[in-house]
Amino acid sequence: MLELFNILEAVSENTTLCGGIEVPDTVFNLVATIIKGIKIVVPILLIIWGMIDFAKSVVAKKEEDIKKYQKAFISRLISAVLVFLVIIIVQLVVGILASVQKDSAPGTENADDLWSCSKKFINGVDNSDHDKEDSNISEDE
Repeated sequence: MLELFNILEAVSENTTLCGGIEVPDTVFNLVATIIKGIKIVVPILLIIWGMIDFAKSVVAKKEEDIKKYQKAFISRLISAVLVFLVIIIVQLVVGILASVQKDSAPGTENADDLWSCSKKFINGVDNSDHDKEDSNISEDE
């Protein structure tokens, strides 16, 4: 596992201290991309499969088959909405907790670090933030 971090660290110039471990920004961005993919692809696939179920119910001759396919369509549609909403709600809650923790207790780095790291895993890291920090450090010197 540490070898993976060493390889990723060599690839990424910027790292973030997260719970005492320096995590490359590429890891944050990779996880955020996977989450975005899940948020987009899974509901689309569930809706497509639901449309196939709905088409089967239209073609079906028996009343019980029609009800079975309609029920499958509705359950897939509900699942697609839930997958999308769960990710949105988690992003919202983590974002709120990260900002509230940062504002209410600036001296507690462990809790702040936890929520800010969670937020970076969910939303990714903007590399321009590191560039701004680097330019501010060089201006101060």
